[in-house]
Amino acid sequence: MTFSLPILILTVTAMILSGYLAMGLFRAVKLAQFQKLLKIARINIIVIVVCIAAYLGYSYFIIPKMAQTVDPTILEPSFRVGVAFPLAALLLSVIAASGLKKDIKKVRSTDRIR
Repeated sequence: MTFSLPILILTVTAMILSGYLAMGLFRAVKLAQFQKLLKIARINIIVIVVCIAAYLGYSYFIIPKMAQTVDPTILEPSFRVGVAFPLAALLLSVIAASGLKKDIKKVRSTDRIR
């Protein structure tokens, strides 16, 4: 199988951002912390979308060109269960961002009451 370093770097970056986001949600108390986590969630969404686009581009454009030179029997990409993982990560990051927006609204409303 072929190996692509940029896709690996994007995947690892998305994993690190997701982990940092998940750990930060347990410790966030102040408004600035929630806003920082919302920025990280938005960056994570962008990285995951770029990662998915890179997977698709690599599968449909790079692998067939390499297969024609190396092995002509591999012309179409085959997707399996692993395709759902980046999509699930994207969905969960969007849900986390929307939850963070709600939390920011709550924290701002309690700051106004004080």
